[in-house]
Amino acid sequence: MRQLWAERIKQAVRPGLYRTIYPGREHFTCPICNYRGPFKDKIVSKSPAVTRVDSKCLGCSSVERHRMMHLVFDEVYGNWSADQKSILHIAPEDCLKPQLQSFFGTYHTADLLQTTVDFNEDVQDMSFPDGTYDSVLISRVLTIPPDLEACIREIRRVLKPGGIAIIAEIYFHEESIEYGKFIGERSREIGVDLITMMERHFSRVEKYTSDRYEEEYQLINRMVVDGEPHDDYPELVRVPGVGLMDLVAVCHV
Repeated sequence: MRQLWAERIKQAVRPGLYRTIYPGREHFTCPICNYRGPFKDKIVSKSPAVTRVDSKCLGCSSVERHRMMHLVFDEVYGNWSADQKSILHIAPEDCLKPQLQSFFGTYHTADLLQTTVDFNEDVQDMSFPDGTYDSVLISRVLTIPPDLEACIREIRRVLKPGGIAIIAEIYFHEESIEYGKFIGERSREIGVDLITMMERHFSRVEKYTSDRYEEEYQLINRMVVDGEPHDDYPELVRVPGVGLMDLVAVCHV
């Protein structure tokens, strides 16, 4: 509870303070909370020094992928009569919950370890019967489980006919790099070949990238490595001289 109140206080005070300290920063709009102003840089690692510039909304703490997914939800679910449908949100993000709860008649959450979710599930082998949900949402999770294809197979299995999976990852490589063990609690770095894997299991996979939406929402991962812009990423998502776009796969059963 103390952490929740501390976060609320920060979200109330931080925007005005940041505008005062950094008066020349570019202003953006958050589609989740409607905050308008500068966004905060996010330090990814210290060695090497990796930063995502203009990443974090000072209103709701969303970052690029959250804002991107919010816009995708509006587009995909907006005319879907979702109030009569069900969704499973795996490893749920707090800033996305209100939107999904307002869309769907049944909103369930799942995670392997979190204690605040509805179900504790291993995405490689979920306990739900076939065709349980109309939609499944999973974001930035598939770097963790050892068996990547089992995850995609299970997501497809628990969807009803006509269902949709929304799968969001960051695509650093053309081909995924498998560690063969856990390194920093992860099994791999995701490559564009994940899309080919999804296409094997779903009838249609639509690729939504950051350039689909207005620049004012700041959906580009503006990567700076050791003080220099870094854009060594697959052409599908690369933004020359800046970094990379987010890519959200909308997978149809």
